[in-house]
Amino acid sequence: MSSRFEFLGSTALGQYIPSESWFHQRDPRVRLLSFLFIFIGLIFTPKIWGLIFGFISILLIYLLARVPLKPALKGIRRALPFILILALLQLIFTQKAEQQTVLWIIFGWQITETALATAVILILRFVVLITHINAIVMCLSTAQITAALFHLLKPLEFFRFPVNDLTMIAQITLRYLPLVAQMAEKTAKAQAARGGDWEQKGFNPIRQAKRVLPLIIPLIVNSLKRAEIMAMAMESRGFNAAEQRSSYYQLKMSGRDWGLLTISSGVSTLLLFWGWLF
Repeated sequence: MSSRFEFLGSTALGQYIPSESWFHQRDPRVRLLSFLFIFIGLIFTPKIWGLIFGFISILLIYLLARVPLKPALKGIRRALPFILILALLQLIFTQKAEQQTVLWIIFGWQITETALATAVILILRFVVLITHINAIVMCLSTAQITAALFHLLKPLEFFRFPVNDLTMIAQITLRYLPLVAQMAEKTAKAQAARGGDWEQKGFNPIRQAKRVLPLIIPLIVNSLKRAEIMAMAMESRGFNAAEQRSSYYQLKMSGRDWGLLTISSGVSTLLLFWGWLF
C-alpha cells in the first residue's frame, strides 16, 4: 500500500531483478555499454519517429530480460506532472517564426504547429528515458555496474588514472543512496509523530517543497556520521584503493556478447542519424 513516507520504495536504485534470461547472461560490460549507447541515441535523436523506434528497442530489452514493465509505468506516473509543466512551457515560449501554421490562440498566445510538435517530442523523450533508466536498474546490479566500470576504465591506468578510487566512489554512492532514502523515511515518520505537517492534499509543488525542507539538515548530519563511520571501518581493515586489486569473477566476452554490442551500437547510430537517413 502506498504511503506518503515511502522514500525507499520510490528509489529506483537497488531494484535489480535477478533472472536467468538471455540478456542477464550477457557480460556486464556489454550490458552497460549497450544501455549507454541507446541512452545517447535517445537524448540526441531529432525526430519523433526516432524516439518511437528507440522505445520499441527498449521494449525488446524488457522482453529479452523478462523484467516487468510496471515499475517503469509507476515512474512515468510520478514524473508526469513535471513533464507536462515542461511541455506547457515549451508550448508557450516557443518563438513563432515566419510561415508557421497557427493552430490555436489561447489568451493571446499563439500555439503553432512547430511548438506543438516540440512539446510532444519533449513528453515522449522523457517517457522513453524513464523507461530506459528503469530497464538499467532492473537488469544491472550495483556490483555488476562497478565491475563493468572497473574493467572498462582499466586501460586508463596506463596514464596513471586512479581507476580503483573512481570505481570505489561509484560503488559506495550506488549502495549509499537507498540508505539515504531509508534515513529520510525514518526522519519523516519521526517528524510526523511529533506533529510535523506530512498530509497529502492533492498536487501542490510549493507545499511539497516546504514539507521536504525540514528533512535536509537531519539527512546531511546523519550522512556525515555514516560516512565517518564507514571511513573509520575501511581504515581499520587496511583498505587501500591504490593497491592492485583482484576479482573473484573473471569477465569473458563471447560471440553473443559481441553480437549484442554490435546491435546496440547500430540502434544508437540509427537514432543519432535518423533525421538524415529518413
